[in-house]
Amino acid sequence: MKIVSGKKMGEIDGEAISRFGIPGLILMENAGLRVVQLIQELRPDGKQGRVAIFCGRGNNGGDGFVIARHLRRLGYRVTTWALDRADAYKGDAAVNYQILLQQGEEVLKMKEGNPLAFIEDLGAGDLIVDALLGTGLGRPVEGLLAEVIAALNDSAAQIISADIPSGVSADTGEILGIAVQAHYTVTFALPKRGLLLFPGAAHTGRLIVADIGMPAELAAATELRENLITGPFVQAHLPDRVADGHKGTYGRAFILAGSPGMTGAAALAGESALRGGAGLVYVGTAEELRPVLEAKLKEVITWGFPGDGRGNLVAEGSGMIMQYAGVCQAMAFGPGLQPTPDTLRLLKNLCGEITVPLVVDAGGLGALALEPQFLKQSAGKTPLILTPHPGEMARLVGDSASGVQQQRWELAVEKAREWQAVVVLKGAHTVIARPDGELYLNPTGNPLLSTAGTGDLLTGLITALVAQGLEAAEASLCGAYLHGLAADLLVENSGPRGFIAGDILDYIPAAFNKVLALPPAEPHAPHHYVRG
Repeated sequence: MKIVSGKKMGEIDGEAISRFGIPGLILMENAGLRVVQLIQELRPDGKQGRVAIFCGRGNNGGDGFVIARHLRRLGYRVTTWALDRADAYKGDAAVNYQILLQQGEEVLKMKEGNPLAFIEDLGAGDLIVDALLGTGLGRPVEGLLAEVIAALNDSAAQIISADIPSGVSADTGEILGIAVQAHYTVTFALPKRGLLLFPGAAHTGRLIVADIGMPAELAAATELRENLITGPFVQAHLPDRVADGHKGTYGRAFILAGSPGMTGAAALAGESALRGGAGLVYVGTAEELRPVLEAKLKEVITWGFPGDGRGNLVAEGSGMIMQYAGVCQAMAFGPGLQPTPDTLRLLKNLCGEITVPLVVDAGGLGALALEPQFLKQSAGKTPLILTPHPGEMARLVGDSASGVQQQRWELAVEKAREWQAVVVLKGAHTVIARPDGELYLNPTGNPLLSTAGTGDLLTGLITALVAQGLEAAEASLCGAYLHGLAADLLVENSGPRGFIAGDILDYIPAAFNKVLALPPAEPHAPHHYVRG
């Protein structure tokens, strides 16, 4: 599913009208109906509670008038607030305002009435529809609208935002003065950048992408290079499990990991690779640490390689490691390794010799940061998947973690091209960039992933999916989605606190099974829940 800026969405709307002859009124009607559909799901009994709809002066307000009209028709108790009188509205919004008036419905004017007192009176059984400001907002919200938004946020009622929470920049996710804190956002046709970039993403609530009849040629245009990973996408790319399969059918995954005090990272990565479906998983570590890993792992096979006598792998073992790697379909390097010059020498020896995709994480990334130019020099020699968190990315590019966070999407794309690698930039909404410049955003995951060991789980998952035959980028997209979904399912079933990486590991099977249970993707499904 493509992601667009507010400006690009406006261009797509315009092309749908001019090139395909779809009237703007029809697009507005379809948009309003999708919000109505959500309200019917949330409040099947229209007699319970009230629905208060707040309509701004632009097309977003027009969506609100459509919603009001259909909810009235369905028997809901609706109060409609418009920013101003009907003659202050233009275009399709004015048409829908007039239709509402001609049907005898009352529309209260915010500039003439007291919307703040009305909002204060709303209770938990009521619903608010935010149709104040759309995707074209480019300056800070102030005056009456700012007061209304503040009151909406203080209300006990649930809030549904039409297209985007009012006050969020559709392009950057910036909060323009003040923004609605929505419980649900029904965005139309395609997700907007600002719904997925923080801090705007934190105002979105549960995100629903609604089909409004946009031609597929426009919604899936190849020049749109930013994408949202969805459950149906992952379902379509998961490797098959055949009835006559055996452990050799599903690939061999090799994970080089562990150092003194860090054998847990190696164990978590190995167990995650098994949960991810690899038929055979091998964890290689320094020979002197092998007994420790054997005590931790039952199903994972352990290999011992030359170490420094203290439990750290050494570069002199690279020949033996490559020999063992030759029987595997995927390899990972880094969980629990020390980011030392010797680790860097070992990695440099492997790059260019290893022909299967190589996932580099943790200590491997820390070692690369000692000589970051090596990534550019060796670009394309070995298929690489790099999985840095913002701090690791900062060390690789010579920036600060905050600097990385300010340009997550752009930086991931730039470095994926430069390094000819798949870059998985972890964090809230993990970003995955392919070497060809295509970018993907992962909508799953929550703060449970902000704990030690969860990155090792992701490394194991991606390595397992590569071992089963997925391309490096596909494995990274599916692995990131399933990794976040496992954490989401844990929160859904047990709450948001008190859990560790091992608890998330136990939910990986549930994540796979939830994706497999999804109905097949339907091009014209009325809406698609993508987060929350």
